Amino acid sequence: MGVAALVPLAALDGQRTAVAFATPATSGAVQVVLARQGAARLIRSEQSAPDVDWKDSIALGTPNGGRLVDGVRLPARGVGFYTYDPAHGVVPNAPWRRYGTDALVREMLDLGAWWDATQPGGPRLGIGDLSLPEGGPFSGPGVGHQSHQNGLDVDIRLPRRAAVEGRANPGNYDRELTQALTDRLVAQGASLVLIGPGLDLHGPSGVVVRWPNHDDHLHARFPDRDAGR
Repeated sequence: MGVAALVPLAALDGQRTAVAFATPATSGAVQVVLARQGAARLIRSEQSAPDVDWKDSIALGTPNGGRLVDGVRLPARGVGFYTYDPAHGVVPNAPWRRYGTDALVREMLDLGAWWDATQPGGPRLGIGDLSLPEGGPFSGPGVGHQSHQNGLDVDIRLPRRAAVEGRANPGNYDRELTQALTDRLVAQGASLVLIGPGLDLHGPSGVVVRWPNHDDHLHARFPDRDAGR
Protein backbone atom coordinates (compact mmCIF):
# COMPACT_ATOMS: atom_id res chain seq x y z
CA MET A 1 0.00 0.00 0.00
CA GLY A 2 1.65 3.27 -1.08
CA VAL A 3 1.37 6.63 0.57
CA ALA A 4 -0.51 7.95 -2.46
CA ALA A 5 -3.34 5.52 -1.69
CA LEU A 6 -3.85 6.91 1.78
CA VAL A 7 -6.73 9.20 2.67
CA PRO A 8 -6.52 11.72 5.56
CA LEU A 9 -8.32 10.51 8.65
CA ALA A 10 -9.83 13.79 9.81
CA ALA A 11 -11.12 14.59 13.31
CA LEU A 12 -9.45 11.64 14.98
CA ASP A 13 -9.39 13.56 18.24
CA GLY A 14 -11.12 16.79 17.35
CA GLN A 15 -7.76 18.49 17.10
CA ARG A 16 -5.18 18.27 14.30
CA THR A 17 -6.47 16.50 11.21
CA ALA A 18 -3.28 15.64 9.33
CA VAL A 19 -1.75 13.39 11.95
CA ALA A 20 -2.85 10.01 10.62
CA PHE A 21 -4.18 8.31 7.52
CA ALA A 22 -6.52 5.42 6.82
CA THR A 23 -7.08 3.25 3.78
CA PRO A 24 -10.29 4.02 1.84
CA ALA A 25 -11.69 0.56 2.57
CA THR A 26 -10.79 -1.35 5.70
CA SER A 27 -12.64 -4.31 7.18
CA GLY A 28 -13.16 -4.27 10.94
CA ALA A 29 -11.20 -1.62 12.80
CA VAL A 30 -9.80 1.26 10.77
CA GLN A 31 -6.15 0.70 9.92
CA VAL A 32 -4.16 3.76 10.94
CA VAL A 33 -0.83 4.57 9.41
CA LEU A 34 1.06 7.23 11.32
CA ALA A 35 1.91 10.30 9.27
CA ARG A 36 4.72 11.31 11.60
CA GLN A 37 6.51 9.94 14.63
CA GLY A 38 4.50 10.45 17.77
CA ALA A 39 1.05 10.81 16.19
CA ALA A 40 -0.26 7.80 18.12
CA ARG A 41 0.68 9.43 21.42
CA LEU A 42 -0.84 12.69 20.23
CA ILE A 43 -4.15 10.96 19.52
CA ARG A 44 -4.10 9.37 22.98
CA SER A 45 -3.03 12.50 24.85
CA GLU A 46 -6.40 13.33 26.38
CA GLN A 47 -7.07 9.70 27.34
CA SER A 48 -3.72 9.64 29.17
CA ALA A 49 -4.89 12.50 31.41
CA PRO A 50 -8.16 11.23 32.92
CA ASP A 51 -8.20 13.92 35.61
CA VAL A 52 -8.78 16.75 33.13
CA ASP A 53 -12.15 18.41 33.70
CA TRP A 54 -12.75 19.73 30.20
CA LYS A 55 -14.74 22.95 29.80
CA ASP A 56 -15.28 25.52 27.06
CA SER A 57 -13.02 28.24 28.40
CA ILE A 58 -13.17 31.95 27.66
CA ALA A 59 -10.08 34.19 27.70
CA LEU A 60 -11.16 37.75 28.51
CA GLY A 61 -9.10 40.88 28.05
CA THR A 62 -5.40 40.55 27.38
CA PRO A 63 -2.60 38.42 28.86
CA ASN A 64 -1.44 41.53 30.77
CA GLY A 65 -4.89 42.62 31.88
CA GLY A 66 -7.54 39.93 31.69
CA ARG A 67 -9.21 37.02 33.35
CA LEU A 68 -10.19 33.44 32.65
CA VAL A 69 -13.70 31.96 32.63
CA ASP A 70 -14.16 28.20 33.04
CA GLY A 71 -10.44 27.52 33.06
CA VAL A 72 -9.11 23.98 32.69
CA ARG A 73 -6.39 22.65 34.99
CA LEU A 74 -3.38 21.00 33.41
CA PRO A 75 -2.63 17.65 35.09
CA ALA A 76 0.34 17.54 37.43
CA ARG A 77 2.03 15.16 35.01
CA GLY A 78 1.25 13.40 31.74
CA VAL A 79 2.79 11.80 28.68
CA GLY A 80 6.17 13.44 28.16
CA PHE A 81 5.88 16.16 30.81
CA TYR A 82 5.88 17.04 34.49
CA THR A 83 4.95 20.32 36.15
CA TYR A 84 7.15 22.35 38.47
CA ASP A 85 6.77 25.36 40.76
CA PRO A 86 9.13 28.07 39.46
CA ALA A 87 9.01 29.87 42.80
CA HIS A 88 10.54 27.00 44.76
CA GLY A 89 11.66 24.51 42.11
CA VAL A 90 9.48 21.75 43.55
CA VAL A 91 7.63 19.10 41.56
CA PRO A 92 4.74 19.09 40.83
CA ASN A 93 3.51 22.65 40.51
CA ALA A 94 0.69 23.76 42.79
CA PRO A 95 -2.78 23.14 41.32
CA TRP A 96 -3.73 26.82 41.49
CA ARG A 97 -0.85 27.74 39.14
CA ARG A 98 -1.91 25.32 36.37
CA TYR A 99 -5.08 26.77 34.83
CA GLY A 100 -5.47 27.76 31.19
CA THR A 101 -8.01 27.74 28.43
CA ASP A 102 -9.05 24.31 27.22
CA ALA A 103 -7.17 25.07 23.98
CA LEU A 104 -3.92 25.84 25.83
CA VAL A 105 -4.16 22.68 27.94
CA ARG A 106 -4.67 20.61 24.79
CA GLU A 107 -1.63 22.27 23.24
CA MET A 108 0.44 21.24 26.27
CA LEU A 109 -0.82 17.66 26.11
CA ASP A 110 0.05 17.60 22.41
CA LEU A 111 3.47 19.06 23.16
CA GLY A 112 4.16 16.42 25.79
CA ALA A 113 3.08 13.66 23.42
CA TRP A 114 5.38 14.99 20.71
CA TRP A 115 8.27 15.22 23.17
CA ASP A 116 7.69 11.68 24.42
CA ALA A 117 7.72 10.40 20.84
CA THR A 118 10.84 12.26 19.76
CA GLN A 119 12.79 11.67 23.00
CA PRO A 120 11.79 8.10 23.97
CA GLY A 121 13.20 7.13 27.33
CA GLY A 122 14.66 10.61 27.85
CA PRO A 123 13.90 13.28 30.43
CA ARG A 124 10.45 14.81 30.39
CA LEU A 125 9.57 18.41 29.62
CA GLY A 126 9.07 20.68 32.61
CA ILE A 127 5.96 22.85 32.40
CA GLY A 128 5.71 25.72 34.84
CA ASP A 129 3.03 28.35 35.38
CA LEU A 130 -0.08 28.84 33.26
CA SER A 131 -2.68 31.11 34.94
CA LEU A 132 -4.72 31.29 38.12
CA PRO A 133 -8.09 29.48 38.26
CA GLU A 134 -9.98 32.64 37.33
CA GLY A 135 -7.08 34.47 35.75
CA GLY A 136 -6.26 38.01 36.75
CA PRO A 137 -3.00 39.32 38.21
CA PHE A 138 -0.58 36.46 38.92
CA SER A 139 1.19 37.63 42.05
CA GLY A 140 1.96 34.29 43.67
CA PRO A 141 4.74 33.93 46.24
CA GLY A 142 8.29 33.88 44.91
CA VAL A 143 7.51 34.28 41.21
CA GLY A 144 4.98 36.72 39.85
CA HIS A 145 4.05 37.47 36.27
CA GLN A 146 3.07 40.64 34.46
CA SER A 147 1.17 38.50 31.97
CA HIS A 148 -0.37 35.00 32.43
CA GLN A 149 -3.69 36.67 33.22
CA ASN A 150 -6.19 35.11 30.79
CA GLY A 151 -5.15 31.49 30.32
CA LEU A 152 -3.13 31.83 27.11
CA ASP A 153 0.44 31.86 28.51
CA VAL A 154 2.67 29.04 29.71
CA ASP A 155 6.29 28.73 30.87
CA ILE A 156 8.40 25.74 29.87
CA ARG A 157 11.79 24.76 31.26
CA LEU A 158 14.78 24.60 28.95
CA PRO A 159 15.84 21.01 28.22
CA ARG A 160 19.16 20.29 29.92
CA ARG A 161 22.22 18.55 28.60
CA ALA A 162 23.17 15.06 29.82
CA ALA A 163 19.51 13.93 29.92
CA VAL A 164 18.86 15.59 33.27
CA GLU A 165 15.52 16.97 34.47
CA GLY A 166 15.60 20.16 36.49
CA ARG A 167 16.60 23.79 36.41
CA ALA A 168 18.52 24.96 33.36
CA ASN A 169 20.45 28.07 32.37
CA PRO A 170 22.61 29.27 29.45
CA GLY A 171 25.49 27.22 30.83
CA ASN A 172 23.82 23.81 30.95
CA TYR A 173 20.86 23.88 28.56
CA ASP A 174 20.77 21.65 25.48
CA ARG A 175 20.76 24.14 22.61
CA GLU A 176 19.70 21.65 19.94
CA LEU A 177 16.78 20.28 21.93
CA THR A 178 15.69 23.75 23.03
CA GLN A 179 15.72 24.92 19.42
CA ALA A 180 13.62 21.90 18.45
CA LEU A 181 11.20 22.78 21.27
CA THR A 182 11.02 26.39 20.09
CA ASP A 183 10.36 25.26 16.53
CA ARG A 184 7.63 22.91 17.74
CA LEU A 185 5.86 25.67 19.67
CA VAL A 186 5.88 27.82 16.55
CA ALA A 187 4.60 24.89 14.47
CA GLN A 188 1.74 24.35 16.93
CA GLY A 189 0.67 27.93 16.38
CA ALA A 190 2.22 29.88 19.24
CA SER A 191 1.85 33.60 18.56
CA LEU A 192 4.76 34.46 20.86
CA VAL A 193 7.77 32.60 22.25
CA LEU A 194 9.99 34.62 24.59
CA ILE A 195 13.62 33.54 24.84
CA GLY A 196 16.33 34.86 27.12
CA PRO A 197 19.12 37.12 25.81
CA GLY A 198 21.71 34.52 26.83
CA LEU A 199 20.23 31.73 24.72
CA ASP A 200 21.48 30.81 21.24
CA LEU A 201 18.05 30.34 19.70
CA HIS A 202 16.22 31.71 16.70
CA GLY A 203 12.81 31.74 15.08
CA PRO A 204 10.38 33.83 13.04
CA SER A 205 10.71 37.55 13.64
CA GLY A 206 7.91 38.91 15.80
CA VAL A 207 7.09 35.45 17.14
CA VAL A 208 10.35 34.35 18.73
CA VAL A 209 11.45 37.39 20.75
CA ARG A 210 14.35 37.99 23.11
CA TRP A 211 13.19 39.18 26.53
CA PRO A 212 14.89 39.83 29.87
CA ASN A 213 14.60 37.28 32.69
CA HIS A 214 13.94 34.37 30.34
CA ASP A 215 17.32 32.65 30.35
CA ASP A 216 15.94 29.68 32.33
CA HIS A 217 12.66 29.03 30.52
CA LEU A 218 10.62 29.65 27.38
CA HIS A 219 7.43 31.67 27.62
CA ALA A 220 4.85 30.63 25.02
CA ARG A 221 1.58 32.34 24.20
CA PHE A 222 -1.12 30.82 22.05
CA PRO A 223 -3.86 32.81 20.31
CA ASP A 224 -7.41 32.76 21.63
CA ARG A 225 -9.15 30.49 19.13
CA ASP A 226 -12.57 31.54 20.39
CA ALA A 227 -12.07 35.32 20.28
CA GLY A 228 -15.16 37.13 19.12
CA ARG A 229 -17.57 34.28 19.68
